Amino acid sequence: MGERLQSLSGLDASFLYLEAAGTPMHVGSLMLLALPKRRGYDFYRSLCALVSARLPQIPTLRRVLKAAPLGLGHPLWMEVTQVNLHQHIIERRLRAPGSDRQLQALVARLQATALPRDRPLWQFVVIHGHHSGALAFYTRIHHALLDGQGGVALAKLLLDGEAIFPNLRRAAPSPPVAALPTPGAVALAQTAARASFSQIVQLLKALPPALRLARASGTRVIGDLRRNLLFAPKSVFNRSIDDSRSFATLSLPLAEIKRLASGFGVSLNDLVMALCAHALRAWLKSKKALPSKPLIAAMPISLRAHGDSGASNQVSMVQCSLATQIRDDLARLRAIQASTAQIKDRVRAFGKLIPTDFPGVAAPLWATGLSRWWGADGNAERLPILANLVISNVPGPALPLYLAGARLLHNYPVSIVTHGLGLNITLQSYAGQLEFGILSCQQAMADVSALSALLETAVQAYAELLADESKS
Repeated sequence: MGERLQSLSGLDASFLYLEAAGTPMHVGSLMLLALPKRRGYDFYRSLCALVSARLPQIPTLRRVLKAAPLGLGHPLWMEVTQVNLHQHIIERRLRAPGSDRQLQALVARLQATALPRDRPLWQFVVIHGHHSGALAFYTRIHHALLDGQGGVALAKLLLDGEAIFPNLRRAAPSPPVAALPTPGAVALAQTAARASFSQIVQLLKALPPALRLARASGTRVIGDLRRNLLFAPKSVFNRSIDDSRSFATLSLPLAEIKRLASGFGVSLNDLVMALCAHALRAWLKSKKALPSKPLIAAMPISLRAHGDSGASNQVSMVQCSLATQIRDDLARLRAIQASTAQIKDRVRAFGKLIPTDFPGVAAPLWATGLSRWWGADGNAERLPILANLVISNVPGPALPLYLAGARLLHNYPVSIVTHGLGLNITLQSYAGQLEFGILSCQQAMADVSALSALLETAVQAYAELLADESKS
């Protein structure tokens, strides 16, 4: 069995270090699938056959973690040629009646459980018994392996544009896989040391351009940072969290959201942020917990170069004001539009200087230690608050897709909450729909289905507002 060692980047490794704080760092999705009416069809066997056939093309699913000896660098990926699929693809069944709430509660519990690190960091769960007759399919994969766009690229390798039925002979139960070969300490140490040295060299190379830009821009850079670095108000979402989770889904018609965005002369993302702001403001007011200052959303942005289809993380976070202190929906939308325009300007000017890597020398020790401190004794609540929640919008496929012969009806993203950020709203487009996955720690928001309902109310509010504007 061949093997290949590759050091993680600093950004990829950070998602591993953060788990020391007790918050699992995997991302995933919840799909609803329409099964074909085909004699003898078995989705589980078909899925195993599909994954088995395509696994050679997907190195992301064949990577196993190895620690760098003596903390010489970030952990390493060891690529293997065999994976025991029956460890990674499992089945669950909902008790009758198999409601949406039961399904979402199961996903919430699974999302709060860490992936085992003695095997590739992913899991697929086939869930039977949904009341609609559709099959539910939950996936989770560690964020150290990929970012949002990397996840879309991975999905393209597993999903098809038509109903393709794999050769079921490949899905026969496989014998236990032999223990994965462990590279020697010398090989691990050499690879880790080379990677750390390369990261230091790259950091030194990046300094002169950064200094030249700072010199050329002078006080403009400092002034820009002072004006644009936002401090968020204290909110119910900014607290240390436990392993309780609440999860809800929502599908909105993409054509309607685009119509509203066009009618107001804003981008689709601007309108999405305004919908979230409307819903959050309403929910917080109902709890008498609306801060007097605007909520700040942490919004992931891609730093991926055009044409780069790699799976690794190439992403950073920016701050977006949700203008929740503004009562008027239209005025709030305009304020959000101005905030996102500033973000675009900053990313254009400084995007190339945002680091996605840092040297790994001793990082497994000091980064893990910092993560443990952050998660202990409410320390996360004592730090300055830079964002109240995460809102992420990932573009997805426009046409219907199939998985192992079954049609994909819905594809809801499932993301991450952490200490200090107890609410996450992630959405992606799919086949004419905007698919929302809303996740919270229950201490921050006990039942996120209330927020899901308020998002639908927000769409109606903006539709009525646009209609009124058209009449005037």
